[in-house]
Amino acid sequence: MIESLLEQLLVLAGILLIPGGLLLLILARLRWSSKATLAGITLMALGALLLVRMHYVEYWRVDRCVDAGGRYDQATHSCDFQ
Repeated sequence: MIESLLEQLLVLAGILLIPGGLLLLILARLRWSSKATLAGITLMALGALLLVRMHYVEYWRVDRCVDAGGRYDQATHSCDFQ
């Protein structure tokens, strides 16, 4: 339950960081501020990294299960050991 909530919050943070960083980047370029430009690029990169991480979470779960000798059930998202 907590894991699912945390994953959803990370996805939301990633989604919100990208437009926030883009807005900061645009405003920084209008005022010729190099520090704000760097901050905007950093926010966009952090948002993209969060989204990429969330994309690969399922892959890492399957890989961990198979490496441990189990069989991953896609329907229930669980690792079965038989």
